[in-house]
Amino acid sequence: MSYSSLSGAPSRPRYDVITFGETMIRFSPVDGEMLEQADYLRADAAGTESNMGAALARMGADVAWVSVLPDHPAGRWIASRLAQHGVDTSHVAWQGDTDKQSDGRGEQATWPGRPGVFFLEPGSPPRGSRVVYDRAGSAATGMTPAVVEEALRSGARIVHTSGITASLSPDCMETVTRVLGNRAEGGYRTSFDINYRAKLWSPEEARIVLESLLDQVDILVSTSDDAALIFGLDGAPEETVEALHGRFGNEIVVLTLSEGGAVGWSSETGLLYTDPYVVEPVDRLGAGDAFDAGLLYGLLRDDLSTGMSYGTALSALCLSERGDMTWSTLEEVKQMARPVRTARSAPSTGSSPSTRPASSTGTAPSTRPARS
Repeated sequence: MSYSSLSGAPSRPRYDVITFGETMIRFSPVDGEMLEQADYLRADAAGTESNMGAALARMGADVAWVSVLPDHPAGRWIASRLAQHGVDTSHVAWQGDTDKQSDGRGEQATWPGRPGVFFLEPGSPPRGSRVVYDRAGSAATGMTPAVVEEALRSGARIVHTSGITASLSPDCMETVTRVLGNRAEGGYRTSFDINYRAKLWSPEEARIVLESLLDQVDILVSTSDDAALIFGLDGAPEETVEALHGRFGNEIVVLTLSEGGAVGWSSETGLLYTDPYVVEPVDRLGAGDAFDAGLLYGLLRDDLSTGMSYGTALSALCLSERGDMTWSTLEEVKQMARPVRTARSAPSTGSSPSTRPASSTGTAPSTRPARS
C-alpha cells in the first residue's frame, strides 16, 4: 500500500495509528457513595478513542490522538494525562478566546471553550450505575476535517474513530465522513467501533448515518447489542458477522457478544472465537476501548487471531483498574492471552462475571463495558 498520495504525506507513515474524538473529564465518587452525598470527586480523563490510544501506546505502538481542546488548564490537563501513556498530542487544535461574556463591569471578557465532562455514580446490584453528561457544545464538537487532515499528513497505518464522534455535531460528522472517505487517497486502513450511545442519537438516526459510512471502513467492531438495535441483526453471531460484511464489505468484522467473548472474521482466517475471562470488576468503564487497542495491536504486529486474543485479555485487565484508561503492559497481555478458536464453544450455564460489564445507563451486567 502506498503512503505517499495524501498531499504532503511522507512515503512511510509516522504513526501506527491516528485516532480522533472527544476526551472528557470524568468525575466520580468513591465506591459506595452516591453523587449527592460525595464530599469530593475523583477526576479521570475519559474518551473512547483516547482510551484506546493510551492502551495501544502502552503496548508499544506509535499513536497520535487528535481533537480540539480549550487552551486553559483543564484542556492541558487532559492532554497531559494522555501524554503520560505515550500518546502524541502534538496535533491537538487548541481553542481560545471563542466565547465573550460580561466581566461585571460593563466590559466584554473573553473565555476559551470548555471540555466535555461527565459524572459517574458507580453502582452495584441491585443499584445500577448512573452517568450524567455535560458535553453539549464542548470544544471537541468544533472539530473540523482540517484538524484531522493536518495530522494525517504525517502518515498512519490505521486511522481509528467511532460512532460517538460521528454523533457529536455536524462538524464532527463531516470530519468522520471525510477521513473515512479519503482512506484510499491517504493510504491508511480505517477502523471504526459503532459504539452506540442512546444519549447522543436514536437508533434510527444512527442507522441512517452509519449506512452512509460503514462501507468506507476496513476494520469494523460492534457489540451484538448494537448490531441488533441499529440494524435489526439479532440472529446467531455468525449470521450477524456475515450480514455486516455482506452489507458493507469490510475487510475485518469483529462482534463482541452479550454473553461474553467475541467473534471475528476476515477472508484470510474465516471465523474466529474468543471466550470471556472470569473477572471481578473494579471499574466498568473503558474495557471495550481496551479490546479495540488489543485488536489493533495484533493486526499491526501479526494478524486477526492475535488481535482478538490480545483484545480479550486486555479488556479483562482493564476491568481490574480504576479509571477509563488501562495501565496494563504488553507483557501482562501476553501472559494472559489465550489462543482463539475456530469453532464456537457450547453456551455456558455459569453466572461468572465476564469481560464486558454493565453499561453507563445502569443496565444489568453484560459482557462489554460502557465507554465514554
